[in-house]
Amino acid sequence: MELAPSHRERKKQATKRAIHLAAIDLVEKHGLSGATVDAISERAGVAPRTFWSYFASKEEAIVDHDPDRPEAIRLALLARPAGEHPLTALQAVLEEDAARRTVDDEERLRRFDLIRSDPHLMSSVAASFEQIERALVSAVAERTGLDPEADLYPGVVVAAACSACRVAYFRWSAKHGEASLAALIEEAFAQLAGGLAAPPRRGGTARGRR
Repeated sequence: MELAPSHRERKKQATKRAIHLAAIDLVEKHGLSGATVDAISERAGVAPRTFWSYFASKEEAIVDHDPDRPEAIRLALLARPAGEHPLTALQAVLEEDAARRTVDDEERLRRFDLIRSDPHLMSSVAASFEQIERALVSAVAERTGLDPEADLYPGVVVAAACSACRVAYFRWSAKHGEASLAALIEEAFAQLAGGLAAPPRRGGTARGRR
């Protein structure tokens, strides 16, 4: 059973979120280069040294970087039922991670819109995803008894699962949150589980191969 966070932990989480939201507010108004750490700190009601104790850069503050996230996701995957199909286990863990990241869809949309609009933020997210994918590959290898250095399966199934999530996120953002993110992730994984069979062409039949 998970223990409720302590008062100290809740206070840390509130401070981190205040910095994150302040960074989003100021970057929306002034752009990434125009939002300084001092200004973000002032808006969040903290000292600049407090900012640096939570984030190593403005980019990290905007994407809400969590250095403990890869290991937490790895452990969550290892804790899934032993006989569960890897794709099913990955879907459950990645859905839980998406829900845990924020319960506020408007906040998530604002963050995602900023990320999509700036290559530096995209790079920061890509680096974070790379760490998560490595952690998941390690967990899948442990669950299946495969050597990720010799067997392609752990890397392939994790890459497919993470790509499914990314596609769902992009579709959700493009629709401005009108569709349920959880439903889009579920649909993406259903297509993976179905073997990605080619769908019927819309507006006509598929052309034969030349």
